[in-house]
Amino acid sequence: MQIIEMNSKRGGSVKKVIWKIIIGVAAFVFVLILVLNSFVVVQAGNVKVLTQFGRTIGVTFYPGIHMKIPFVQNTVNYSTRQVTYETSDEAEVSRANYPDFTVDTTSLDGQQVKIKFTIRFSIDGKQAEWILNNIGTMNDLVEKVVKAEARSYVRNIPKKYTAAQLYSEQVFTLQEEIDNTLRPIFERNGILMDEFLLRKIDFTQEYFNVLEDKQIAEERIVVEKNILEQEKIKKEQAIIQAEAEARQIEIKGLALKANPEIIQLEFIQKLSPNIKWGIIPGEGIVPILDLARLQENMEDLSSGTVQQSQGNENTNQESGETAE
Repeated sequence: MQIIEMNSKRGGSVKKVIWKIIIGVAAFVFVLILVLNSFVVVQAGNVKVLTQFGRTIGVTFYPGIHMKIPFVQNTVNYSTRQVTYETSDEAEVSRANYPDFTVDTTSLDGQQVKIKFTIRFSIDGKQAEWILNNIGTMNDLVEKVVKAEARSYVRNIPKKYTAAQLYSEQVFTLQEEIDNTLRPIFERNGILMDEFLLRKIDFTQEYFNVLEDKQIAEERIVVEKNILEQEKIKKEQAIIQAEAEARQIEIKGLALKANPEIIQLEFIQKLSPNIKWGIIPGEGIVPILDLARLQENMEDLSSGTVQQSQGNENTNQESGETAE
């Protein structure tokens, strides 16, 4: 009987020790949880808004270590780092923080276009509490403000531009207009927009066909203009040549009038290029003439007549200019 009583007492003592250990461990864990839940560590590039029973109390924790009431107060985290919202044809493989699909719209002249753009932005940590109260989490902010506003204006503002303007340097004007439109809207919602980038505007194949036809037509016009210019030049050259020939005939007529022997000389020249001497027909007996020498004399005489005529023309022109 004594042995049984001793075993019972010893067993009861062991159970008490075990329960004490369990209670001690539980108390330690509870205290540890309380301690850990009392401290808040905010990493660089983040802010945390303090809430108490689900409502904000006007406190925002910035990077560092802070204290709060455990189980009563909680925090909502917002990243203040710069992030990107980007549209592309393959959003699932985009490396942007918030990828999305391209925006479809039309130009002023009805051309279908697809617009790809990127927005670099961050949130204003000082307005994190306002964002939580009025918009929600970071994802809510992107969905309700960044995505909604950006896609709306990117779809509507390009409709003021023709396809040709969107295809030219006017695209930079469009980018600036969208940037200036979105920036104040973002600021009112606690977003700091760093830059709006219009990366690419895709046109339909039909539009490129129109551009090609237009280019061909413009090149054809240039060719036709060149042909007209050439014809005009040829016409002017023909007129100049005709005037020169007419003047030459006039000068030759004056020379023939002053020296009728030239006619007889030309007659003799056409007989044979090897004839050096001959008799010029006329009244009475005419001695045999040296035709080669006579030809040289006639050419000198003709040249003198031409020079004299040109000198008279220049004198008349100078007289006319003086009179004016």
